[in-house]
Amino acid sequence: MALKIQLVTKPLSEIKADFIVLPIFEEEKPSFTVNLINDFLTDNPKFGKLFESQLLYQKDKKILLLGVGKKSKYSFETLQNWTGAAIKSLSTKAKLISLVLPKSEVLSAEECGEAIAIGAEIALYDPGKGYKSDYQNPKLISLEVVVERAEKGYQEGLRKGAVIGEAINLVRRLGDMPANEMTPNYFLDVVKKIAKEQKLKLTVLTESQAKKKGMGAFVGVAQGSSEPSYMMALEYKGDFKSKEKWGLVGKGITYDSGGVSLKPSDKLLEMKYDMLGAATVLATIMVVAKLGLKTNLVSVMPVTENMIGGKAFKPDDILRMYSGKTVEIITTDAEGRLVLADGLTFAQRDFKATKLIDIALLTGAVVIALGDFITGAFSNNSLFIKQLIEAGKKVGEKYWELPMDEEFDEMVKGKFADLDNVGHGGSIGTRTAGPTMGAKFLEAAIEGNKPWIHLDIGGTSTDMKDRSFRKLGATGVGVKTLVKLLES
Repeated sequence: MALKIQLVTKPLSEIKADFIVLPIFEEEKPSFTVNLINDFLTDNPKFGKLFESQLLYQKDKKILLLGVGKKSKYSFETLQNWTGAAIKSLSTKAKLISLVLPKSEVLSAEECGEAIAIGAEIALYDPGKGYKSDYQNPKLISLEVVVERAEKGYQEGLRKGAVIGEAINLVRRLGDMPANEMTPNYFLDVVKKIAKEQKLKLTVLTESQAKKKGMGAFVGVAQGSSEPSYMMALEYKGDFKSKEKWGLVGKGITYDSGGVSLKPSDKLLEMKYDMLGAATVLATIMVVAKLGLKTNLVSVMPVTENMIGGKAFKPDDILRMYSGKTVEIITTDAEGRLVLADGLTFAQRDFKATKLIDIALLTGAVVIALGDFITGAFSNNSLFIKQLIEAGKKVGEKYWELPMDEEFDEMVKGKFADLDNVGHGGSIGTRTAGPTMGAKFLEAAIEGNKPWIHLDIGGTSTDMKDRSFRKLGATGVGVKTLVKLLES
């Protein structure tokens, strides 16, 4: 059952919810009509750190004081995660929660509504549902958002945020599913369902059809798996007057063993998440369709496994990509860039995409460079990447532009083919600049210098710690940013 969110303008004394959640900033302590709250804040003047909480009881009221942190750092992300912390802590204890909106001039009414709805949706998702025998269904049915004035923007923001939150949770659910269930066939079924519901045009190439078309890189990876593999594309047309068409391409490796270049046993865990790029571009086009955005978009999803078998591709193989360029295989564990390259060419040649963004868990090296809370971003167009980074800032997702200097071009050239699929360290003679090598390989698939961005979500796509505002697992990173960028 979907959470019902409604706006109310009530004084504290008239709220009848199971729990009332009150925001407390670190620096300011407002006066409340309930003396119990004032007494607590007087006794605890430093209370208010982000997610710091205190439950108070008075007669028939249960009040949760929840820290918002410093007012100077208040943002879309703060409100989203603060809402999530409230919902996550109370969702199994209450049917109705009243959430008092923090007072701030930083966000518009629409941004507030959007952040609240996204935060609530994310907090209600639990990857244990359907798998853990002690899973507890949420009791929460309704959320009241208490505001001073019921401005129109709040409702629009709540509507939009619910759609985006649902899409983020779709990404998370698909990623968190075990790979024995989340197969290419299962992913295709989800794509078909969304295509039907949102009236999107669906194109599906089987492995044999992709081979006939010349997608040697995608087929090379796919041939080692006993599971059927698919190159999929969903199209949305929302601006019939424009010739501009966005192309989103997401890596869809539903399980990555490394192939013949088998990963060490400790690196095999969590390789079910290697399809999160494809899930992200699927979720994004779903949001675009539901919101009816005035834009044109194709989401391309090359979906397969990377497995070991008698037919698996091998180091030293040379594959001919859909672009016509050849690639020498140095390791079969650098398969993501292969399927993405054919996906990028598919978006350009078959769907006439004019601006491209690919998204993938591409390298472990990006985690070493940026950790697990900043996404690596690469581009051939400085204005385009600035627009993406700015879109991310507005919705609380962080990106860092990494270098794409011409000097790196030589480092992805092959000895026996046009390219190699790892890159080499130039004069250093070892593997260096790993994230840039992946990006440079993908740049070779861009035709006519079309504006293009590569997002390496190797560090940001999952979070294996339970947070105050979110359960562990896939994060759904990128959906908010891509939607914000497409809106503009």
